[in-house]
Parts: sequence; structure tokens; C-alpha cells
Amino acid sequence: MNESPPAEAAMAVRETEAAQEAGTRFGRLRERTDELELFISGLLAFALLAVPGYLFDAWARSSLHTEGLYFQVLWFAFSISVGMCYVLAVALIAHLTVRGYWIGLVGLKSHFPKGIDWDHLPKMGPVTRAFMRARDSGLDGSIQRADRLATMLFSTTLMCVQTLAGTLVMAIIILGVAMLVGAAFGGSETAAVVFVCVVLAGLLVVGVLPALLEKSIARRQARGRSTERQQRVLQWVLATLQRVPLMRLIQTMQLTMQSNLRSRFFMLAYMGAIMVAMMLGGLQVADSVSFSLFNRYQIVTEDAVDHGMLSAHYESMRSAHDQLLIFPMIPSDVVSGSQLRLFIPHRPQRDNEVARTRCPQLPQGRNEASGAVAATAAVDCLAQLWVVQLDGKPVDVRTFVPMERRDLDMRGLAGYLPMAGLSPGRHDLHLLWNGDGPERGASRRREYFIPFWYAPDP
Repeated sequence: MNESPPAEAAMAVRETEAAQEAGTRFGRLRERTDELELFISGLLAFALLAVPGYLFDAWARSSLHTEGLYFQVLWFAFSISVGMCYVLAVALIAHLTVRGYWIGLVGLKSHFPKGIDWDHLPKMGPVTRAFMRARDSGLDGSIQRADRLATMLFSTTLMCVQTLAGTLVMAIIILGVAMLVGAAFGGSETAAVVFVCVVLAGLLVVGVLPALLEKSIARRQARGRSTERQQRVLQWVLATLQRVPLMRLIQTMQLTMQSNLRSRFFMLAYMGAIMVAMMLGGLQVADSVSFSLFNRYQIVTEDAVDHGMLSAHYESMRSAHDQLLIFPMIPSDVVSGSQLRLFIPHRPQRDNEVARTRCPQLPQGRNEASGAVAATAAVDCLAQLWVVQLDGKPVDVRTFVPMERRDLDMRGLAGYLPMAGLSPGRHDLHLLWNGDGPERGASRRREYFIPFWYAPDP
């Protein structure tokens, strides 16, 4: 009995020492936080700017072979990943800039602890000096503001990346399950789309339900009515949301930032960064498809070159900038041999939908034949989609053969046009896809003009 007070005192001393040790560890960690931020930012900032190019190449090669939900999965993964890289890289570069400014201020503080010496600014007038002095917070204030801004930038960047990564994972899971649902209904894309819409509607309801329940509880309490059931439902919804790893991951950081800053401004900037990130992938695709996003071509216009010469039609002229231009093509603009190879790419995203209605010999647009019959069926179907003319004379597409071009990463039809009887000089190929199609939309009629010059070998 007499030994109890000393034991309790010893326990209290141990608890105090443990608290002091934890505080010391946190202090040492806080001192190294700035170094860790700089290390992470410097390591990732400029490396991430190179990643979107590799992602674009991978997406461009893969998306060429797909359609429907498969294409949507690839597109969503590409756009989110590219946006995440750009947002993270730009934000980390901004963070490095602010941290560099902070380091400069700390260096000035160590050498000039008093800060600005207002008495040694003789060229500054008294009014200007008084104005500037009243608004200057000194080196200490500037250091604190720079440190605060850098920390907020770093934390907000991590939040945006976590949100984008979580959105990407969730979207891939939803679309993957939708594919399985579509396969269970005989490959119906309608069933898959309905499933996706139902899931998205459910997620929207779960997202807004807590706010609606809070308002309902507040109204019932104002009327003096019981809210026990509504509170149980709200707690169940919140507990369900807490089971989502992403929600638990960003909750503390988000609420800390939101509660200590202007809530509306923070959420606007946070959601704006996410929306911009999701649009950057589309901007990169638009830049690849178009000759130039920003141009002032008022004479040699797009229509002019469409009816002139496009490098995408000539294999010898194609470059990485033509990667998304899946056009019919010939080897070169100058032909000297006795045969001219014309390659017409097969693009599932466009051809499959039209083939379902234009190719009755293929059930649901699927070529399920085997052997030589499969080759004949493929040619017969695509021949109904394409009209080819050489110098105004029709070319029989049914004489073409299916071809796989691994150098171009494409499949399609290849035809060898005889040059015998053609005079040296310019000749024109004219191709028309889905001539009965509408004027607008993905299945609209498309025309291609490929001029070439025949220079036979002597």
C-alpha cells in the first residue's frame, strides 16, 4: 500500500518523458519536412513532363484496335494519367519555385537579421518609404508566408493526384464490370451502358445523400420532431463512405485545408485543377490531329490541303505527328514501278458500327468465318464501305487482299494497281468511305484525295 504513490509518480514521469520524446521527434521531423518536400518535388517535377509522351504513344497504338467500352477504358485511363502527370509536374515546379524563394529569404535572414534598413534608401522619397514600410512585414513575415504557401501547394497537389488516381481506379473497375455485364447479355453494349449509368447514378446519390440528410435532420429538429432514424441512416452512409480507401486517405488533409482557408475558394481551386487535368489529355490529342492548334493560315487553308497533298497519305512522309491520322496511303508521291500499292486501313471504331448495317453477310458485323472464307468475307464487307477511283475510273476493291502492317501497327486492305497504260505525270486517287452516310457524326461520309506522279523507270 505504501509503494503505490511512488509507482504512480514513476508512471507519470515515464508518460511525461514519452510525451517530450514524441514532441522532440516531431520537431526533428518538422525540421526535415522542407528538405523532404524539395527532394520529392525535384525528383518528380521534370521527370513527369516526359511521361505524357510515352502514355500518348501507348494509347494511340492501343486505341486504334478497339471500339466501344474498350476504347472508353483506354481513353479514360490515358486522359486521367496524362492530366495527373501535367498537374503534378506543374504544381511541383511551382512548389520548387516557392521553396527556392523561401530558401533565399532564410539566407537573407541569416546574414541580415534586421531585414530592410529603411535609413539606407536615400533615393526613396519619404512618402514612398512610409507607404512601403507600413505594408512590409519584414523577413520573418515573408518567410512564414512563403513556407505556408509551399506547404499548401504541396498538400493540395497530393490531394489532386490522390483524387485523380482514385477516380481512375474506380472508373476502370466500373467499366470492367460493365464489359462483363455486356458479355453476359450477348455482347450488348446497351446493357453495359445501362449498367454504367445506374452505377454513376448510385454514386451521385451516395455523394449528395449526407447533405440531404443533414438538412432533413435540421428541419425536423426545428419542428421538435424525432431525428433518431435519420441520424442512424446518416451514420450508416458516412460509415459506408469511410470504407472507401480514397475517402480516408484525403479526409484529414482536405478538411484541414478547407477549415483553415476560405472554403469556397479552396474547393473551387481544388475541383478546377481536377477538371483541367481531365481535359489535358483531350488537348494533347487535338494537338496531334490538327496541324497546329494556333495558326493564321488564311490562304493555304485546311480545305486547300485536303484537296491537295497530305503527308499522312504517303508512307515515306508520315511522321509521329501523323500517328492518329488513319488515312488510306501509298508508298510515295512519286511512283516508278509497274504496280502501285494502295493500303486502306481498317478502323474498328468507325468500320464496325457501319458494317453492322451495311454487311448483312456478317452476323452483327462479326466475321466468324475461318480460312480463306474469312479473307473473302472481310474484303466483301469493306468493299461495300469504300469506293476507289483512279483518274475518275472505278477500281474494284474486291480484288484487294487483307493485310497486316506491323510497321504501321494497322490492319486493312491492300490493292496493287497496275500502272501500265498511264502516261508519265500527275494522277489522282479518290477514295470515298460510307458514301451514303450522314454529313455529320462519326459515321459521316469521308473523302480522301491522293495525287501522285508517275515517273516510269527508263
